[in-house]
Amino acid sequence: MIKVNKSNKRKNKAFEFFTIFSMVFGIVVGSGIYLKNAGENGVLSQAGNNPYLALCVWIFIGVLCSLIMLTFIEAASSKTKLGHSTAQSWANTFINRKTASMCSILYICMYLPILAGLGALFTINTLFNGIDIFYHSTTGIFLVEKIGRVELMIIKLILSTLLLVSFSLMNIYTHKPSRIIQSIFTIVKFIPLISVVIGGFTLFILNPSANNSFNPEHSTINSFGISPFFATIVPILFAFDGFIYAATLQKDCEHKEVVPPAMLSAIIAVTLFYTIITVAIFLGAEDGNVFNFFDNLFIKSPWAALIFKIIIACTLVTTVNGYTTLIPKTVQSAVEEGFIYTKSRSEKISYIKAGYIGMAITLSIYTLFLIISISIGFASDPNGTHEINYFLVADYSSNSTVMFAFIVYLILMIAVLHNRRTNKVEVNKIKGGFVIGIITTTILIIVMGYIYYDFFINKFKDKEKMIDPILLIFFSIIIEIVWIINECLLSKSNIDENDFYLRIQPRNWFKYNKEKEIEKYKTKINVK
Repeated sequence: MIKVNKSNKRKNKAFEFFTIFSMVFGIVVGSGIYLKNAGENGVLSQAGNNPYLALCVWIFIGVLCSLIMLTFIEAASSKTKLGHSTAQSWANTFINRKTASMCSILYICMYLPILAGLGALFTINTLFNGIDIFYHSTTGIFLVEKIGRVELMIIKLILSTLLLVSFSLMNIYTHKPSRIIQSIFTIVKFIPLISVVIGGFTLFILNPSANNSFNPEHSTINSFGISPFFATIVPILFAFDGFIYAATLQKDCEHKEVVPPAMLSAIIAVTLFYTIITVAIFLGAEDGNVFNFFDNLFIKSPWAALIFKIIIACTLVTTVNGYTTLIPKTVQSAVEEGFIYTKSRSEKISYIKAGYIGMAITLSIYTLFLIISISIGFASDPNGTHEINYFLVADYSSNSTVMFAFIVYLILMIAVLHNRRTNKVEVNKIKGGFVIGIITTTILIIVMGYIYYDFFINKFKDKEKMIDPILLIFFSIIIEIVWIINECLLSKSNIDENDFYLRIQPRNWFKYNKEKEIEKYKTKINVK
C-alpha cells in the first residue's frame, strides 16, 4: 500500500505520482536491455547492423507501449472484487473462463518457466563472460583452452541449476529474502546502466573517428527494410514485456487521477532511457554488444570491466528471483480462481504445493532446452575447441514468450474495447482511451501479423533461423494439448454446467443433443 499524509492533499498527489512513476520505471527496466543488446539474437543484429533502424524501432515500440498502457489502466480499474491483477484474471473478467484457463496454462507451462530458466543461464553466462575476458587479458589464454569446453560447460550448468533450484526453493518457503534482494538490486541495476550512458558518450567525445556501430570497420550498415524493421521489434518487445502489470499499482493509490499521467510519464521515460543507453552502446561497441562495450571502455583496466560484469550478473539475479516468486503465485491463483483442474476439487491449494508444481515444470523445460542445445552444439562441431552454446534454445525461446505474451495483450485489448460498447464490466473510463485503444490495437494487429508471417514464412527458409518458428509451433501444440486435457477434466467434474468433454468427442461434432448426451454420460459413470 502506498502510504500518504492525509493532511495535505497536494503533497499526497505529488507523492503518489512520483511513487508510481519510480515503481513503473523500476519494473520495466530490467534484464532485457542486456540480453537483447548482446549476441546474434540482439537488436543490432536483427536490424541488419543498422543502428539508425534499431533506434527508430526502440522509439516506435516505446510510444506504442505508452499508448497500450492506457487500455490496461482501464482493465486494472475493473470494479470486480474477484480474481487477481493478472492477465488470466483480466481474461476471465472481460472474456470468459476458458480463455483465462488458456492464459494460465501459457504462463505456467511456458512463459514463466522459460524466463526463470533463461535468467539463471544468462546470469552465470554473464559472470563467466567477465571472468573469461579478464583471464584472457592477463594470461593470453581463454578459459575454454585452460579448462576444456565440456568441463567449462559442466561448471556453468551446475552453477546455473543450483541458482535456479535455490531461488525456487527459497521462494516456496519464505518471502522476506526475495523482497530484500529485489529491493537492493532494483537500485544497484542502475549503476552499470548509468555507466554505459556516461562511458559511451565519453568514448565518442574523446575519439569521434573511432569504429563503432555507426562507423563500423568489419561490417556494412544495411538499408532500411520492412523485414529487418519487424525482426527488430521482437527483441525490443522482450525488453518492454511485463509493463502492463504496472497498471495494477493503481489499486494502492488514493488519488486515481494521478495514475494515467504517472504511468505514461514513466513509460515515456523508460523509452528515452532505453534509447539513450542504446545510443551509448552503439557509440562504444561496433557490434552493439553491451558486454563488449565495457571491454572497450576499460581496455586498459580489464579488472574494472570485470567488476561491472559482476554487478550486472548480480542484478540479473532479480530476474530469477522475480520469476521464481511469480510461478507459485500464478499456479495458486489459477487453481483458486478455477482456471486449472485439481483432483481434490478444492478451491484452495497450498502455496508450497503450488511452488513444487511450478518448480517441476520449470526444471523440466530447463532440462529439455539444455539437452537440445547441447546436442546441436556437439552435432555442429563434434571435435571443436570453441565453447558449446548450451544457451541456444533458451535464448531463442525468449522470442516465443514475447510472441505469445503480446498476442494475449492484443486479445485483452480487444476485449476491453468491446467492453466499452457492452458495459459488461464496470471500469474507470479514461478520456480518449477508446480512440487511442482502437489505434493501438490496429497497429499491434499489423505488427504481430507481420511478425508471425516472418516467423512462419521467411525464417523457415533459413536453416540458421528455423529454430524460432519450430519453438513457436512446439509450444503452441503443448499449450493446446494441456488446455484440452484441463478443459476435459474440468468438464467431467461438473458435466451439467460444462459439457466440453462431450462436445469435443468426434461423434458429437456435427449432431449434438446436450440433454441426451449428459444423461448418457451420467448413466455410464453411475451418477444419479
